[in-house]
Amino acid sequence: MEFVELTTARLRLRRPVESDIETITAVCQGPEIVAFTTVPSPYGREHAEAFVTEAVPHGWAAGTGCTWAITLRDDAAGGLLGVVSIHDVDDGAGSLGYWLGAAGRGRGVMTEAVERVVDFGFAQPPEGLGLRRLQWQAVPSNAASARIAQKAGFRWEGLRRAAVLHRGRPQDLACAGLLASDSRAPQDGWAPVAP
Repeated sequence: MEFVELTTARLRLRRPVESDIETITAVCQGPEIVAFTTVPSPYGREHAEAFVTEAVPHGWAAGTGCTWAITLRDDAAGGLLGVVSIHDVDDGAGSLGYWLGAAGRGRGVMTEAVERVVDFGFAQPPEGLGLRRLQWQAVPSNAASARIAQKAGFRWEGLRRAAVLHRGRPQDLACAGLLASDSRAPQDGWAPVAP
């Protein structure tokens, strides 16, 4: 599939490019990213290069993953704030993933980006992927990620005990899902996440 740029009132979701590599390298070394994502640790420039030049283009070409760099529309330099993706696309379903550097936090940037990406995921081709389901998963202590998914309308589905090895330790995964037919209104009933 061809890359599709997305926009919102404030954001431009563009292709990650080589000029983003330094920022990606720095952000992915941050303690929150290391604690809550599956990026390699320690994270080096070679990881960011492989992500930008290999993983992202392969996902788009194969139709298995769509990844965007999050930038502000009024930033002429197009500085990367974070990344949002729909990955593991298969049989009408996909998984939502995202991370945001400190410069973008606390301003509703990720909520806005996620809402736009969800719209793309459920839109019928050629305007979108035509998915029937998106899922969100995170370690239960990632309360910020949970709030974003909850605001986007994801429904709490439960806790998968010791579902993943994260940094060499078994970790539970908090799980939520959203169907194309679901309301996008923020959902109550999410189990509390614990630090």
